[in-house]
Amino acid sequence: MGLDNPNQHCKFEVPEIIFGRGLLNQVGSCARRLGGKKVFLVSDEGLFKAGWVDRVMKSLQGAGLTVVLYDQVTSNPKDHEIDAGFREYVAQGADVIVGLGGGSAMDAAKGIAILGSNGGQIQDYRGVDQIHRPLPPLVLCPTTCGTGSDVSQFAVINDTSERCKVTIMSRCVAPDISLTDPDTLETLPDEYLGSSAVDALSHAIEAYFSIAASTLTDVNAAQSLTLLAKSFENAVKERRPEDLEDLSRASLHAGMAFSHALLGISHALAQPIGGLYDANHGHVNAALLPEVLRYDFPVVERKLSAFATALGHNTLGNEKYVQEMALETIDHLLDAGNAPRSLRHLGVREEDLPDLARRALDDVCLLTSPRQTDQEDLLGILKRSY
Repeated sequence: MGLDNPNQHCKFEVPEIIFGRGLLNQVGSCARRLGGKKVFLVSDEGLFKAGWVDRVMKSLQGAGLTVVLYDQVTSNPKDHEIDAGFREYVAQGADVIVGLGGGSAMDAAKGIAILGSNGGQIQDYRGVDQIHRPLPPLVLCPTTCGTGSDVSQFAVINDTSERCKVTIMSRCVAPDISLTDPDTLETLPDEYLGSSAVDALSHAIEAYFSIAASTLTDVNAAQSLTLLAKSFENAVKERRPEDLEDLSRASLHAGMAFSHALLGISHALAQPIGGLYDANHGHVNAALLPEVLRYDFPVVERKLSAFATALGHNTLGNEKYVQEMALETIDHLLDAGNAPRSLRHLGVREEDLPDLARRALDDVCLLTSPRQTDQEDLLGILKRSY
């Protein structure tokens, strides 16, 4: 697949994309274009304190729209938060849904939209193409630089009773409009700036090596890697607007790549860890990614040179060292983001590793892993990442 198969057929769908500094004030016109009269705004308390919720509400009200705010969303959005939001959405008689925040707020908005048109419980839609009715009009506005939820056909919700993540994949959950204003990164705490950029890095890498990759996903994944290699460290250290904008662009490109190429082993393992421990998704990927890459490298050799080039290396005459060069850059980026480098530091218990490997076997991300695996190999990756 990918660059190895130039004659493959591919389909590439994205929402309407609006990108640029200072453009958050266009949310109102976007919602109105979608036929909105009463907007259900999904966000969280952190965004309210940072002032972004107020700015979006002013934009919506300035467009002549009524706004209902639902901000009871936490990290790794929970099934009961989706249910409560859905009931409020129905009670208020809202139409357009706007999600403002990181992956948690945007996935919560998607979950509420799913129930808004399909009913039931969010667990009913686990898996691929289980949604049968179109969602309400949806606008997503990312305020971090990693999730890609604003352009993807995925939503991930925590099932609190089973302590696992419910992955929902359907073209229906991609929003009508994705609106990214890089200025929102200015108020993002250092920890979340680094961890969300690491998430974008993992998306770009796994999409690039996915067996479902195409020339269209590869160009987006490679662009994301190039932007991250160029600006990640300076963005974290100096927070220059141009570097923050690069991180936002990197997230957008990575999101478009993985929405179509899907992902791999790192995300298959990260999902049960996040569900069991309510752990930061970017941090989990940071702990897993180096060992997953070492595991995958033997089967992706034909793409390694282009991969290293995207990360800023001159591979001409250095073909024997592309793995080392690539891993060195990945390690540098993870360190720049102050990312935890082991599962132990995330509170994962060693005795849980066999069960986590077993749970990962059911994850849809394994279907597009470049190297087919089994429970024993997954456990080996977990142990080496511990």
